[in-house]
Order: sequence, then structure tokens, then C-alpha cells
Amino acid sequence: VVVGDVEPAAVLKLAKKYFGPLKSEKIVAPKPRVEPKQTGIRHITVKAPAEVPYFIMGYKVPVLKTAEEDWEPYALDVLSSILDGGDSARLTRELIRGSRVASSVGAGYDPYERQRTLFLLVGVPSDAHTVAELQDALLEQVRHLQESPVSEDELARVKIAVVAGEVYQRDSTYYQAMSIGKLEAVDLGWRLKDEYVDRISAVTAAQVQAVAKKYLVEDQLTIGMLDPLPMEPGKKQRPAVSGGGHGH
Repeated sequence: VVVGDVEPAAVLKLAKKYFGPLKSEKIVAPKPRVEPKQTGIRHITVKAPAEVPYFIMGYKVPVLKTAEEDWEPYALDVLSSILDGGDSARLTRELIRGSRVASSVGAGYDPYERQRTLFLLVGVPSDAHTVAELQDALLEQVRHLQESPVSEDELARVKIAVVAGEVYQRDSTYYQAMSIGKLEAVDLGWRLKDEYVDRISAVTAAQVQAVAKKYLVEDQLTIGMLDPLPMEPGKKQRPAVSGGGHGH
């Protein structure tokens, strides 16, 4: 992938020079590996040296290549930003500044994966609260999204932030190259990126509520927890994995 202030003809000439002589290989398609349908919540606990517990919830959700309706991934993307789209987003506002049940918390989703992916909710409980309390607080946030449509004002603010973030990222030639390359690699085609702003802008409150009800359910949920063991002297804690996904 080549982006930036270049001469297309010169790039094509170089591509023919260095890549033209290479012969294509016969690629054998891998054997399909279909995961059995999940029929209930799965729990995973990992014990490892760490300073604090770490909590993660993952719901199985579709992406652009696998969604039953083409608007669903964009609605999930907006839903992710409603929860974790900056300091005014619900998770930071209600779980860190509000109830203070979490010292850090986030959500993440990427609609451009090759196969079905996970809608993630992650966090670290504050010193005064437990992992169980953080789990209950995150599940309550999911229930709010399922039971009550997001207001038009909040939806409009989130859309503006998501679109602005996308537009600002285009100032980076590196980001452009990565986006083009990823879309081609997963067989979506690089032109799909040009639709992103319009598709996000078209998402409705009803669609956000619909994907929350359809996909953020127990039968598609896996919960993982890091149960910290004593740290070895002189060892530093590994940095926590971010929950931020596409657009964050």
C-alpha cells in the first residue's frame, strides 16, 4: 500500500520492476473451523502475578463481512462510542466519576475484522470495590441500552465525535495506509472506507437498541478475570490491555 504525495506512474513502474517477476503460488483454502454455538455464559479465571485485578466481558457480535443486516456493525460501532467515546461517555461518567466502582473502564469493537468478533467491556475495579461489583455495574449499563433508547441529543453528540475522529485520522498517511491495507486484506475492498461517515450518520436510536438486545445477551457472553497473585520483587506490572476498538 502506497499513500502520500507520490506520482502514481512512478509507483506503478517500481511495482512492475520489483513485483512483476514474482510468480504467484497456488494457495489452498484452509479447512473451515466453525465454533460450536454458545448456549450460556462462559467464565474464565486466570491467576498471574499482578498488582490489580482485571476484568473483561466479550459478547460475540458480527462484523461487516458476517452481519445479517448491513447496518448492524455501524450501530454496534456507535453503541461502543456511547459507552466509551471520551470523558463524557457513559462508562467514564457513571462508573469512574459517578459510582467510582472502576478506576479504569472501556469498551471496544472493530467492524472490519475478517470473521465474527467480540464486543468488549473491560475494566479495573477501584480500591473500594470488587470485581463482582464492577461486573454488575457493566451489566447494568448493558441493560440500560436494551431497555431505553439513547436520546437524540446524546446520539447526535456521539455521532459528531465518531465522525470527527474518523476525519482527523485521515490526516495521517500511516492511518490511510493501514485502513486501505486492512480492508483489502479481509476482502472488503478499500472503497468501503468512503462510506463510513455516511453510514455512521444514518444510525438511529432504534438500531442501537436493537443490536444491544440482539447481541449483548448471556448466550453470547464470555467473562474473564485476572486474579492477581503476589508480584515478584523488582518485577513491573504489565500494562493493561485497552478496551478501545475502531474509532477510539
